[in-house]
Amino acid sequence: MLGKRTTRPMPWTRAPLRRGSDRIQAWMTLGLAMVILLAGPWVAWRAGSMAYGADVRANAWEKQHHRPAVAVLVQDAPNLVYAAGEAPPLPTDVSVLARWSGPDGVDRSGAVPVPAGMPAGSTVPVWIDEHGDLVRPPRRRNAGVDASAAALLAVAVLVALLAGVRRIVVRRLDRRRLRSWEAEWMMVGPRWSRR
Repeated sequence: MLGKRTTRPMPWTRAPLRRGSDRIQAWMTLGLAMVILLAGPWVAWRAGSMAYGADVRANAWEKQHHRPAVAVLVQDAPNLVYAAGEAPPLPTDVSVLARWSGPDGVDRSGAVPVPAGMPAGSTVPVWIDEHGDLVRPPRRRNAGVDASAAALLAVAVLVALLAGVRRIVVRRLDRRRLRSWEAEWMMVGPRWSRR
């Protein structure tokens, strides 16, 4: 019983009521499923390896071109004043003038973000580039996680694309079937309704 149920909808089985459009739909569905099963792993591997390589290269570039440094505050960071009864907002940073040494040993200065109320002479960690200019801290990248996410996204896009193609073809086949059924009903309907 189970064997007949699973083989009945297969495109190669013959059924007296199955039309050509039904066979086209069944073969197309089988073909798209095979494409997903065969191309899906390759697409996942390709997207994952590209994302992994990009993360590794970005980490290596940042490690080569950005380095940590210590900046010394030249002036006090202002304290934030709140109105009576007003709750203080989440911790905010203020920009304060600071000095740091560049990779060439030359002193640099500029505004760095620090918590409000820090006194002059305090040290804060900063990141600088090879010219000694301030840059953002390196982004924390996990190449394995990013590669896995890219692989899953690529497979999801492949499945969505193929499902969209299938839906368009099935919609056209349904229109064709409905036109065919309507034409047949126009021939059979008048004979059937006579008594």
